Amino acid sequence: MLTSTQQLQAEHDLLGAVLNGMRDGILLLDKAGTVLLTNSALREMFLSGANPTGKPLTDSVNHPELNSLVRRCRERSEPVGGEIELTALQPRRLRVHIAPLGQNAGSKLAVFVDVTEVRHLESIRRDFVSNASHELRTPVAAIRSASETLLASALRDPVSSLRFAEIIERNATRLQELIGDLLDLSRIESHQLKLNPSCVRVAPLLAHAVTLVETQASEHRVDIGVFVTPSDAEITIDRQVLERVLVNLIENAVKYCPEGRVDVRAELRGDMFRLDIEDTGPGIEAKHLPRLFERFYRVDGGRCRNLGGTGLGLAIVKHLVETIGGAISVESTVGKGSRFTVLLPHDCHRPSVTYKLHRSADELTSTAHDCQR
Repeated sequence: MLTSTQQLQAEHDLLGAVLNGMRDGILLLDKAGTVLLTNSALREMFLSGANPTGKPLTDSVNHPELNSLVRRCRERSEPVGGEIELTALQPRRLRVHIAPLGQNAGSKLAVFVDVTEVRHLESIRRDFVSNASHELRTPVAAIRSASETLLASALRDPVSSLRFAEIIERNATRLQELIGDLLDLSRIESHQLKLNPSCVRVAPLLAHAVTLVETQASEHRVDIGVFVTPSDAEITIDRQVLERVLVNLIENAVKYCPEGRVDVRAELRGDMFRLDIEDTGPGIEAKHLPRLFERFYRVDGGRCRNLGGTGLGLAIVKHLVETIGGAISVESTVGKGSRFTVLLPHDCHRPSVTYKLHRSADELTSTAHDCQR
């Protein structure tokens, strides 16, 4: 049978275990503002390794907004709440609730909830709604304006009718692409994308991906080179997902590399499979690189829209790559070009010598057919 001292010690240990097992921060203050108790979560939030027990709050955690909340609680003798922001090495947003503690006059209990991720997601949602609305508004306005003009007078003029009909068709297509990309992005982010991995030969897949953009490459006078090391490399992956990643990146490189060159390289490196899509285009300024994979982010908004971009392509690529367990990065030098790198885990391959598929987009059609046979 436990003695009173042992029972008190057991209860004390249990209380300590409960407090330190909580994800929310706990702070107990006496009437004078001296710290009576904290838990490990609170010390982690404030990046404080030392135990502040027995010290004034203003000495251990000198935060103006927190001190103001404590003072309001003391003056009103009623619960108060608010949010404070920590700007240390690990910026955080904390929801704080401070209340008088029972009958113990003057003591106050503060609970800290980390809402950093919640506020970040709310910000993303607001930005997404704002950006999506803006992107949708442009083609809708163009369609409405063109149709109103047609109904008003242009129907009697065959030349004008054709011109406005083309405006409607072009913007309707853009609207359809934008809605399609939004739905795809939503499905990927909500983990509704079903993967069907299989052992895929890389060389035929890359050749086929290039044939899908060869018309655009010819229009822009862009040569495309495809290189696979080893030539008979294989990777276990969802073929459609990898194909979409490839087509999007190659198409993106061709679009912004007029009269230049795009090289697509695939190589086995240890237990990783590496894909590089490199162009000789104008390059991207360093300040844009960290945000390049954000939804609706454009380096040159007007030019991107004229070229038909929805602003979602790279965001979709990033999510697809991460969904299949990989990572994507970009390097760029203004005036020299850009290189997008995709790293993927691979499960099956057969080592061989390097094989160069082709140099020119015009010659890739027959090569793709040969590889697929």
